[in-house]
Amino acid sequence: MMTGEEVRRGCIYLVDLCLGDVAESGPQGAAQGRRRPALVVQNDLGNLSSDTTIVVALSSRMPSRAYPFHVVLPADILGKPGIIMCEQIWTVSRRRVDPQALAECSADLMEQVEEALRHSLGLSAETGEHYVS
Repeated sequence: MMTGEEVRRGCIYLVDLCLGDVAESGPQGAAQGRRRPALVVQNDLGNLSSDTTIVVALSSRMPSRAYPFHVVLPADILGKPGIIMCEQIWTVSRRRVDPQALAECSADLMEQVEEALRHSLGLSAETGEHYVS
C-alpha cells in the first residue's frame, strides 16, 4: 500500500485532531478531537509538496438520519461501520498524521466522498447558489 511518510488521497490514517488547548480540555461542540481515523481528501501533488494535508473526520457513531454531506463507511474497511463526515474538514500538519495507513478507499467510495464534499461546501446545485465575482 504505502511506505515511509507518504500521505495519499483516499487513504485513512490516525490523525491527531486536537488543536491548541483542545488537547487539555477536549473537543468543543461538534468538533472531533484526539487521535481518530480521518480520510485524506487533498490531492496527491499537494500531499507531496506540502507540510500539511486536508482530511475529513470519521466516526463510528451512526447519525439518526441521513445527511448529504455524510458517506457511509462500509464495515469491511476498518472492521466496523462508520460515517465519513464531510462537514468536518481539517487542514493538519503532516506531523499529526500517523505514517501507517489504516485502509484505502475504493474509487467508488471516493466518488461518494467528492459528492458529499460538494454538498458540504455548497458547490452542488442542490445545496445553494453559485456565486460569481
